[in-house]
Amino acid sequence: MITHFSLPAKSLISKELLTHATETYNWVPYYSFLVTPVPEKILDRDPFLVKLSKKRKFQSGILKMEPDTCYNWHVDTDRKVGLNMLLMGQDSQCLFLNGEPGLVFKTKELEYEADTYYVFNTQVPHMVLNGKGPRYLFSLEFVDLTFNDLCEDIKGMNHGY
Repeated sequence: MITHFSLPAKSLISKELLTHATETYNWVPYYSFLVTPVPEKILDRDPFLVKLSKKRKFQSGILKMEPDTCYNWHVDTDRKVGLNMLLMGQDSQCLFLNGEPGLVFKTKELEYEADTYYVFNTQVPHMVLNGKGPRYLFSLEFVDLTFNDLCEDIKGMNHGY
C-alpha cells in the first residue's frame, strides 16, 4: 500500500509557517498534539495551496510535538488523507507499517525533505518518534477525501510557479 508521495514543487511559505509556529502562543489540544491555525494571509502566498483551495475544502494548522515524545502506532479516525510538511524536527522519525503487524515487523520511514509537501495516507498504521527539540508539522485536513482522490487532484494540477 502506498503510504505517501512528495510534490515536485517546493513550498514558498515554509519559513513563514515556521516563524508563525515559533512566535505564537495560540496552541490548543488536538488529538494528543497541540495545534495552531494558519492565517489565510500566509496560505494565500503559496500558489499551489491557492489552486488546491479552489478544488478542495481544507483546514490548515501547525501541529506541535514536545521533545522526547512518541505518538504511538495508529490510524487516523476522522481523516483519510493529509497534506503535510515538516517545518522543524529533523531529530524525529515518521514510520509506516510495511507489511503485517506483529511483535517484530517491517517499517517504512517518511524521510521529509525541506520545503516539501507530502500527501500522507493516514489509513496506513503510522507513528512519530520525536527526539530533542520541538517538532512542528504543517498539515492540511480534508473532509471526506481519500488518499487516491487527493493524489489524482494533485496530479492534474500544474506544479510550476
